[in-house]
Amino acid sequence: ALFTASQLLADAPELLQQVVFYIVPRLNPDGAEFAVTTTGRVRSRTDEDERLPNCLYQEDVNEDGLILSMRQRHADGGFVVDPKDPRLMISRKSDSKGPFYRVLPEGLIHAWDGSDQIRQGGRSFDWNRNWSYDWRPEPEQFGAGDFPFSETEMRHMGQFMHGRPNLFGVLGYHTGPAAVLRPPSTGSDGDLDEGDVRIMEDLAEIAAGETGFPVIPVVKYHQERSRDINLRGHFHNFGYHHLGLFVFEFELGTMRNSAGMPTPEQMSVRSEEESEAQARRVLKWWDRQKKREPLFKPWKKWNHSQLGKVEIGGFLFPNLANPTLKDLQKIARGTYRFTLEHARRHPCVELEDVSVDAMGGQVYRIRARVANRGEFPTHVTNKGKGLRRLRPVRVEFHLAEGAALLSRQGHFELGHLSGVNGSRELEWFVEGTGGEIGEIRVLGGTGGNVKVRV
Repeated sequence: ALFTASQLLADAPELLQQVVFYIVPRLNPDGAEFAVTTTGRVRSRTDEDERLPNCLYQEDVNEDGLILSMRQRHADGGFVVDPKDPRLMISRKSDSKGPFYRVLPEGLIHAWDGSDQIRQGGRSFDWNRNWSYDWRPEPEQFGAGDFPFSETEMRHMGQFMHGRPNLFGVLGYHTGPAAVLRPPSTGSDGDLDEGDVRIMEDLAEIAAGETGFPVIPVVKYHQERSRDINLRGHFHNFGYHHLGLFVFEFELGTMRNSAGMPTPEQMSVRSEEESEAQARRVLKWWDRQKKREPLFKPWKKWNHSQLGKVEIGGFLFPNLANPTLKDLQKIARGTYRFTLEHARRHPCVELEDVSVDAMGGQVYRIRARVANRGEFPTHVTNKGKGLRRLRPVRVEFHLAEGAALLSRQGHFELGHLSGVNGSRELEWFVEGTGGEIGEIRVLGGTGGNVKVRV
């Protein structure tokens, strides 16, 4: 996001004269700050104000500035040390040989009664399940929140987007296996307008060409062995069905992508053994890097104030979930080029061929053509035609002082204008004493506003 802002200022002054870019570096400031500063795990935010007994809450127990994992020997533990790479913990099988371990996030247990019934504390929210379209409550949709837009940040973001009639496109950035994601988030392409799907696919292929990422509908973004997913209250569906826009998200990749495992390979994992093999490959690749970012901390013994002897270490999960900074620089250039391509297709409402003719007797005829010369229609998508947020083009004629309108009407509702060649010619008759007669104002919705004095 910040790279895009910087490049727009440096490279695209003409585009900035026509298009407004709203850039939100962090939609989730608290969760992102927690992940970046502690390397703890969070999805989108954890409500830790609600402290429950026997719940473990993430904390930097050994005060090394990081929140990692704790492993502890336990007869019923579900993990063993990987014999092929002792840094890794792998799932325990029926024929596994001990010692056995339980693995917990680094933290402290609230009001612990000493039992083994330890749960990870804090209700988790998934803000990408809190949008209004097709929202479902928990447990039907994990992390959904109490109601659509129940979370303050999401509510304000929804209001922000819905309240801007000039908004014609949305692009988000996530960190998962590298991909260009497009709607739908539930169901299938058959639930979307056929023409919209064609344009969406064309745009997505441009994004794929700029980044090298595969194009994947959200419902197909899953392991091959899994069924299609249905994500309720998801942003893609909200953006398309409620805002009427073409919505894309770049999954920017993970450390597995940087280690040479493309997304189809990551998605083709069919067993725990295959997933464990990929984790070994990541560590071996990381070992070979001369200049490398933090990824794994060796296990170190620690005397936990509640659990006793534990070892603290493991993956820095936010780093594992992102590509390397070197790769991210290259990716950012590709996503920026797509942003430009998407933005250049914006609706563009213009006033053309404005003329004033004196008809005699202080009567004047004013003519003007209102046209959309942008590639997108003013309703952007076919889905958007009936949505109130995507406002039809409106023309107002405001009389100068002393002038009188002779035509039956001064203001016109033009409806939506198609892209490139969509236009309407308008005419007014006005009586005036000479000089300025009035002002034509065009409220073009996604195509912008324009006015001219006559």
